[in-house]
Amino acid sequence: FETPIFGAPVVGQVFTLPDDGPLASLDVHGVASDGAGAWYLATGGSVLHLSAVGEEPLDRMYEPRRHSLSVRSVATCPEGGRFEGIAVSPDGSTLFVADCRGQAIRKVEAATGALTTLAGSGSSGSANGVGVAAHF
Repeated sequence: FETPIFGAPVVGQVFTLPDDGPLASLDVHGVASDGAGAWYLATGGSVLHLSAVGEEPLDRMYEPRRHSLSVRSVATCPEGGRFEGIAVSPDGSTLFVADCRGQAIRKVEAATGALTTLAGSGSSGSANGVGVAAHF
């Protein structure tokens, strides 16, 4: 899709997760794509990379007749945390994940799964700041 949001042009993709099949049992809280065919799911306890196996791309709709899925874990949420939302950097190399229980924004390197805290101290609050000085 292409639409203006707050006056800025935004281009995106729509992806539908099935009610049955291998993805049905996942506790999905966020879906993001890099626009080049890589899809990432925030499932509460982990970030998963989802891709099609074979020659047919995983585009707008997962269809069991057309796609075999490959699912691999990219990162695991720190103990006590819960991933709720996810975004992908424009170049697809970095994932940004909202850890709602951990009161933090986590940065995940897509290629390695290296997880770091971008913002938030782990305790709730309301304070503007950089890195751990930010409270959500």
